[in-house]
Amino acid sequence: MLIRKLLRGRRNAAGTDSVQDDTGWENPRTGAQLLATPYRQQLIRAVQESTSLTAPVFEAYVKEPLQRYAERVQLLPASESHHHSYPGGMLDHGLETCVFGLRLRRQHLLPPKESPERQSSSGELWSVAVIYACLLHDIAKVVVDVDIHLKSGRRWCLWEGTIPDQYRVRYIKGRDYFLHAVANPLLCKEVIGNAGLEWLRSQPELFGLVMYAISGHAERSGVIGEIVSQADRASVAKSLGGKVSHIDRAPRESLQSKLKGAIRHIVTEKIRLNEKGAQGFVTSEALWLVTPLVPREIKSYLLSHGIEGVPSNESRLYDEMQSHGLIMENMEGRSVWKCRVEMEEWRTELSMLKVHKSLVWSGDEDPEMFSGNVEVIGGGNGVVGESDQQDREASPTSVPNEEVSPGEESGELAGAAIGSKNPQDELEASILDIATGGAEQASPSVESQQDPGPGGSNESLSEPASSEPSSPGAAFLAWLRGGLETHKILMNDSKALVHAVDGMLLVVSPKVFKRYCQEVQGEERSWKQVQDSFQKLKLHKKNKGGGSFHKVKVVGPNKKSSTLSGYLVGKDDLIQRGGEVLDNPFIEPGLFMRPT
Repeated sequence: MLIRKLLRGRRNAAGTDSVQDDTGWENPRTGAQLLATPYRQQLIRAVQESTSLTAPVFEAYVKEPLQRYAERVQLLPASESHHHSYPGGMLDHGLETCVFGLRLRRQHLLPPKESPERQSSSGELWSVAVIYACLLHDIAKVVVDVDIHLKSGRRWCLWEGTIPDQYRVRYIKGRDYFLHAVANPLLCKEVIGNAGLEWLRSQPELFGLVMYAISGHAERSGVIGEIVSQADRASVAKSLGGKVSHIDRAPRESLQSKLKGAIRHIVTEKIRLNEKGAQGFVTSEALWLVTPLVPREIKSYLLSHGIEGVPSNESRLYDEMQSHGLIMENMEGRSVWKCRVEMEEWRTELSMLKVHKSLVWSGDEDPEMFSGNVEVIGGGNGVVGESDQQDREASPTSVPNEEVSPGEESGELAGAAIGSKNPQDELEASILDIATGGAEQASPSVESQQDPGPGGSNESLSEPASSEPSSPGAAFLAWLRGGLETHKILMNDSKALVHAVDGMLLVVSPKVFKRYCQEVQGEERSWKQVQDSFQKLKLHKKNKGGGSFHKVKVVGPNKKSSTLSGYLVGKDDLIQRGGEVLDNPFIEPGLFMRPT
């Protein structure tokens, strides 16, 4: 079967795609030329095999958009130093995501909750919608993340059309890593075309789901957004060497190179640097990373992408990083440094890892330097123990002492579970396993991928959460703080998940927990477990009857009223960067009611 061969190894894209001249300029090519490599032809055939479209319809509504996509992205990489970071990586990632998306689409009867007759007549349009959403989910990276310079001397932006001349690409320093999602629709028409958009618009609900999916509104993108998210993760896992299928027997990169890639990704895209409460500090000497928070981020990132061989505890991870020369040892030959960090009137003592800056930034890059001072005051003991526990209590970036979930061994467990299946079933099961983060086993480890929130402070978790290793509630709290910080989670909106009420924040339940599970785990079924774990953190205020939930009456501008239910939490527990948060004017103070 073609699909079995499809994901067997990854060819050297740089070698097969390189069309540079002797001076390093890339020559633009047509979409047909770019898609002509054997690997991409296999991907396109796999896309066609996963639909029931007639040849003319597939040509007009799928193959032509694929060619237009290829002409736009040319040989641009999908990232600077993360997944698919080679010439042509963006094109490969888009095609792979389409293949994975169509495989995952088979798990759903679409349109959902419709009659079999409607599903039969509209099913292929939903399949095409999955292709469009998968293809466009990252396309604006080639607009907002990079500068394209033509040999003629001018700077080119892809909304002007395809690249007309020899070109070079440079990544933009200090770029906004969330901007591409909202900018994706800029190239929607150029790729899909008028005919595709008209067909999609024939079902307004489906059109909306695709638009929400490609513009980063996961809470409104429904099953389309869910499929795209899982397919994207599967493609990323494949690029990073994760176990997408036992059929994939290609040689894998060493753990050392995977650790390097994970450190670069976490430092450049996940944590905050050089400010009060940051998780990292750049000095002329080195890059300093706060422990144990950043190492946990690195480990969870690797595990969530199916990387094997990751050490099961932090001290072993430190040893692994030290043995490969990724971190510098202290005066005692250990991994952890005790440092005093000062900036203006703010000062704290932290345990940190000392990392070579060249691991994250190349020679021609000039990272912003910390304006304060990092002073070494001790070596540290190099293990996670009493010393680190004291740091967690004192550090503004401390988190509960949680062990990574059993999902870190999910690769071996998954292999044992599906070893008896035939290759086709094995491929499908492994795709689903990777796409959902190792199923339920790996889901708690995703918490470390979330932004710990403004100031990096999790002090309010120290008592309740420490009794719950791998607490889903702590992971949810980190996600909620990060979402409020980046405004990904709205406040005081008509359909917001959080509202400011009487000087506190109402966290709407169960809606917010379902949203979290859908985004992080790919499904909603474990929302009750997350809610119960969050409740055990004891951050919320009890109602007058001693219960956990509060109900409030919302009176809209048209005087119609409705009721919201949820947890009341202090503003400082969720929003720690300061600034005034005004109460929702449509929730009148004093309208709290006991739950019925």
